[in-house]
Amino acid sequence: MSSEPLVTVFTATVYPDVARLWYECVRRAFPPGTAKFEIFYDADGDGLPSGCFEGAEILRRTPHRRDHHDAYNDAVHRATTPYLAIIDTDVFWTSREIWNEAQQRLQRPEVAAVSCVSRSRRKSHGTYAVVFKPEIYRRVMEQLPEGFYPGAEFLDPKKPMTQWRWFDTGDILTKAVMDAGHQVELLHLDKTGEIVRFYGITLSRRGGRNFGPAALAQMAGKDRYFWRGYVCNLVLQRVYRRIFREGPEYDFPFRMTPLMLRSLGTRPSILAQRYQFLRHILRGSRKVEQFVLSAPLP
Repeated sequence: MSSEPLVTVFTATVYPDVARLWYECVRRAFPPGTAKFEIFYDADGDGLPSGCFEGAEILRRTPHRRDHHDAYNDAVHRATTPYLAIIDTDVFWTSREIWNEAQQRLQRPEVAAVSCVSRSRRKSHGTYAVVFKPEIYRRVMEQLPEGFYPGAEFLDPKKPMTQWRWFDTGDILTKAVMDAGHQVELLHLDKTGEIVRFYGITLSRRGGRNFGPAALAQMAGKDRYFWRGYVCNLVLQRVYRRIFREGPEYDFPFRMTPLMLRSLGTRPSILAQRYQFLRHILRGSRKVEQFVLSAPLP
């Protein structure tokens, strides 16, 4: 086994509880000595208690690392390992086979990146769960210093959003890497079950904090995105409490009953979709809990 790690695993977060659960899971997904971990706290203050992230390097905002987009670009420029993995804190690896498969694919010289969770509407790895060769990305970013930043070519509020041309985080960079002659393998391991992905964690919590529980339940009852975020936070909260007997609580002070009452007025087809989604998320949460409680730490 090499004395130096092969991959730097990087994430950005604003919620210590989600990051704590994610970290306990993701650090079990890599063989001993393979990975080092960096967690960027994308908020002011000291929100990440060091005792909950043993072995990880905690990064904070600076004038050159103002937010998560800056932090992604900074991670590329700083990386000293052969591979860099950017994995969102709502994406949970529950097997070491994911790393093994990504590493095997990356051994081909033409492959610059392996995207374990990819966008569906555009050929892009985003930042869900992508492992790449930082030296290639550094060369591409010499011509594209904005790197992971989003962008837009056409935004017109007078026209339907389907006619807008905009690019989310990592979209422009993915295209630039491909245009430079490299391959980016776009996988969907969240669809096949190797990866457990949760949805809408951050914005739903912020919505609840900003507008109150009644407004959050009302929004979630009508809107698919906020409904998923509300449910995913409740499910993650339950897993968190079962795994961590001590330390900070999972800070989501909203309950299931108001959401269910607000959901009753939706069409039967939507209720059926929500029921299937809830079953899917509960299955995924059981995989996360089992992996954390059964897999040994590196």
